[in-house]
Amino acid sequence: MNSLKTIVQNKNLSIVLGSQLVFQLGIWFGTIGNLQFLQTHVESHFFQAFFLVIGGIIGVIIGPYAGRYIDVTSKVKVLKLVGVMRIVSVIAMLIAIYTGSIYWMIIYSIGIGCSASFFNPTIQTILPSIVDKEDLITVNAININIITLSRIFGAVLAGLLLTVAPLYVLFLIALIAYLTLYFINILLIVPEVLQQNVKKTKTKFKDIFPIILRDHSIKIVLVVSIIPLIFISGFNLFVIEVGKGQPGFIMGILYFVEGTSILVAGLFIKKVITRYKKHVLILLFACCLMGIAQLLLSLTSIYITVLAFGLFGLAYGMFNPLLYTYSQQKVPSDIHGRFFSFKTMIDRTIMQLCLVVIGFLLDQIGYKSLMMLLGLCTFTLVFSIFIDSKRSRNKNKNEFYQG
Repeated sequence: MNSLKTIVQNKNLSIVLGSQLVFQLGIWFGTIGNLQFLQTHVESHFFQAFFLVIGGIIGVIIGPYAGRYIDVTSKVKVLKLVGVMRIVSVIAMLIAIYTGSIYWMIIYSIGIGCSASFFNPTIQTILPSIVDKEDLITVNAININIITLSRIFGAVLAGLLLTVAPLYVLFLIALIAYLTLYFINILLIVPEVLQQNVKKTKTKFKDIFPIILRDHSIKIVLVVSIIPLIFISGFNLFVIEVGKGQPGFIMGILYFVEGTSILVAGLFIKKVITRYKKHVLILLFACCLMGIAQLLLSLTSIYITVLAFGLFGLAYGMFNPLLYTYSQQKVPSDIHGRFFSFKTMIDRTIMQLCLVVIGFLLDQIGYKSLMMLLGLCTFTLVFSIFIDSKRSRNKNKNEFYQG
């Protein structure tokens, strides 16, 4: 499949991926803008950190409501709500810059955090309905690549803008982009198949738990997704640690190599899936590559370190689109909103907890020992999931023959 041709010809897909690009760039523009604002108005490092994470915390808290709302509401209506949240949030930040008030900045952070709780699960819910099943893995890879490119270039662009323009210009650009995107999203046409899932009856968030507990493949999705999150949560700390005593450009090279490897993986993941058709085994193989990368990072050579970051990016670039494709196909479509909201809540919580734990372990046992520990933990988890998956498959075969 020609990816660019597919996007151009599919109006709905172009709108959804364009929304993702604008949202992710806006996130990084906002992050850099917030850092600049906090450095000027807040001296305490503790309060700086608190104001930065408060939006994410509120986003996790409203996750159950967001998932339930996504499942019972038109997806276009959800995107309109997200658009309003973004616009109001950026206006609040412009007021914060004008008045110097930290309280308006908090409103911005909460608004963006809440909009992410609605936006990300909605995108994952819409994608299976607007592309063919055989193209879903490629589209998910493109979606991940958009997020990666935004992470690589968003912060750089924001930083460059701040060197030539005042802070408010950053948020004015974001406001114009969000306003434009709001009206473009009106053109999105959600297929009737998805609209049939919109119900007037009461839908509870906890209804998804019996389904998750009953379906072994869904449980695997949730458990295996923890493996890369542990490393990603401490990624910035690891880059800082590697950069100590090295030339300043080394940290930039590590980010570049990791991000580029993710993009490269997205180019061939569909061919891998088409050839082997073993989703869980490929997920576990990608996790093994992550474990190898972590073990390599326990070594001292800077060349091996760059190689390890590239290997992790390659594994993660295979892992993430496949995980989302597998989830979209295995999870019933009528609970997609709640499931992906639940997964987002788990991801955010684990990343915050792991960040604290990794920071503590870096102080207590050091970088090299921590990398060795993470590698061993990764292989232990992979082995446990593999054995459990095999046992479950054998059990299902026995039940089939007995029936």
